[in-house]
Amino acid sequence: MATFNGQLRSNEIFASLYNMIISQEVFADNIKGTFSSLVDRARVDGSLYGDTKLYYSTDVLKSAPWGNDAEATNLLALHRPPAPDVQAIHLDIFRQISLTVDNYLSKRSWGTEYAFSQFNSVMLGWIRETKRVYDSTIYNSYIGTAESSATKGVINIDLTTALTGLTGEEKARVEAQTIAQDIANLFIGLRDITRDYNDYGNLRSVNEEDMIVVWNSKWVNKITKIDLPTIFHKDGLMDKFEEEILPSRYFGDLLDSALATASVYDNTNNKTGMFTKNGNNYTIVNTGSTANKVKSLIETDYTVSNVTTHVFPGDTIPIGAVLTITSSTIPFAYIENENKVCVVMHKRSVPYMSAFEVGTSFFNPKSLTENHYLTFGHNTLEYLKNYPFIVVKAI
Repeated sequence: MATFNGQLRSNEIFASLYNMIISQEVFADNIKGTFSSLVDRARVDGSLYGDTKLYYSTDVLKSAPWGNDAEATNLLALHRPPAPDVQAIHLDIFRQISLTVDNYLSKRSWGTEYAFSQFNSVMLGWIRETKRVYDSTIYNSYIGTAESSATKGVINIDLTTALTGLTGEEKARVEAQTIAQDIANLFIGLRDITRDYNDYGNLRSVNEEDMIVVWNSKWVNKITKIDLPTIFHKDGLMDKFEEEILPSRYFGDLLDSALATASVYDNTNNKTGMFTKNGNNYTIVNTGSTANKVKSLIETDYTVSNVTTHVFPGDTIPIGAVLTITSSTIPFAYIENENKVCVVMHKRSVPYMSAFEVGTSFFNPKSLTENHYLTFGHNTLEYLKNYPFIVVKAI
């Protein structure tokens, strides 16, 4: 049905009269959930003094043969530990949500004081709701796109080999069992004393209770709704399924110049892709199955054919948008990757530090308007290199 254009309907009996509006209701139940459990768990307090949190990572010491009496001459020898690795997390991103309301001319659009008050209340409530949406989407899209440089920062599950020649229920059963087995093996490795799972290569072991599995909804839904029902004895397979789930749109590969160039559409050579290229400018094109896979990592506007689309992190960047990408560009977009099964990370792996959050308002006596602002800050997101941050992929 078309949007109401303000035209009243003619009365059925008296054509010169018009039927009145019965009531006006503004929907207030707009945002129920934002998949915020990850960012809520990750919140750490910042401060108005200073802008940096430092995290120090130390390594294991070593033992050496003991020479009994001969050790007397070594009494004053110094045994300094290796210098710690230091990582800095900076409060360096500041944003503001703005809204203008009034209690005079806009009131004339409403038939009752209640309807007008409901509208203003809903609009003012959107300030906090927008902050909720921002926090969740910026954090979730980071979790789904970050990759560690640790020796075993990426784990590949070879489903191609495991499922070769299988069909039907047998294929579904083996798929779930293979994923469960590889995840179980991963947790055994994490509990062992090893240098493989942190970026520094320091000797570590972790408690399984300190780790969380963030699942791609596409995979966890397939495993729990299709694969697992084919397995009679499920004990042990469900331990980490459904722990944390994010929609599949948040999982992808950062769009740097190499990936962008590899994804250029070439009609002459019948190569499908997501972009046409002109210098460093990549234009998103609609090429069937690859459409709508380019997602934003930031909240911003894109204008295509004089139509401006506002996107939050994880939203699809509109077809026709031009992205300027060079080898030195910090990625601001990513391509959805359905082969990312999950992320296995420490509970403290990615801190979300708040600088401040201040709500202010200003009444303009000249225009009889009220400006409301919510100003806040947070750190540039990065995982702590001391902890495991492991991406699990299906190949």
